[in-house]
Amino acid sequence: MADLKQLEFCLLRYVPNVVRGEFVNIGLLLFEPQPDGFGFADVRMTSDWRRATCLDGEVDIEVLQALEADVRTRLQHPQDVASLLHKLEDSFANLIQISPRKVCLAAEPTRELETLCSVYLEGPQLEALPVANRQKGERAVILAQIKDAFTRAGVWALGMEHISAAKYTKKKGDPIFFDFGYVVGTDVKFFQAVPLKASTTHAVNLAYRFPEIADRIFAETHASAQLTAVVADDLDRTNPEIEFALREFKEKHVQVATASDMPSIADRARQELNAWRR
Repeated sequence: MADLKQLEFCLLRYVPNVVRGEFVNIGLLLFEPQPDGFGFADVRMTSDWRRATCLDGEVDIEVLQALEADVRTRLQHPQDVASLLHKLEDSFANLIQISPRKVCLAAEPTRELETLCSVYLEGPQLEALPVANRQKGERAVILAQIKDAFTRAGVWALGMEHISAAKYTKKKGDPIFFDFGYVVGTDVKFFQAVPLKASTTHAVNLAYRFPEIADRIFAETHASAQLTAVVADDLDRTNPEIEFALREFKEKHVQVATASDMPSIADRARQELNAWRR
């Protein structure tokens, strides 16, 4: 009989409303704790997001799917399990919560991971919703409008996409990425699609982190970094959480624009780049 390994696992839970306490399991971490890190460690996200959509009609699936790569990157650097989970909880804030750890025994961790995922993540088989009929999440819609505006202005191909803050902060696994940016003289201008309707957690974290990132960019490149957070046009700005997030952006000197502002912003960017290249 193959030797059984003692493994531990915990669930990633999507909690759109902390007050109500309702959640849906969207991911599972399985690891083999050892004194100096992990013997085995991996993560899986659900392949069926319909339960999350049922819980929250405005859930941004693209953001949740991106968590898998972020968590897997963190798992590549052995460290104390409790410390790792604490860091994950801090970075996810309240939108994603981690369940208490559970112990299991298995000879093959990879096979056990698939088994656990089938139990905890996958619901009954339902008729798949055609891709063409799926409603895009708030962030995906805003990002598409950003890209469309810059593309039409002839700017998108001149800039940078999906820029990792880790390049400047030197912090491995830094979850902050900027959707688009371009350089004019000694200025680097970033643009980020920021969803606020379902949760303001990511927005507040971005506002909090940007001054530090801007300082690191200046130290590394001597360039002054500017950030524009692009939000939906139809926000309820009387919502206290949204009002707080927007105020945080203002206090941290992050500009806020709506998606409908993007054509004029893209046109100004084109003029700036043309003037600089002359």
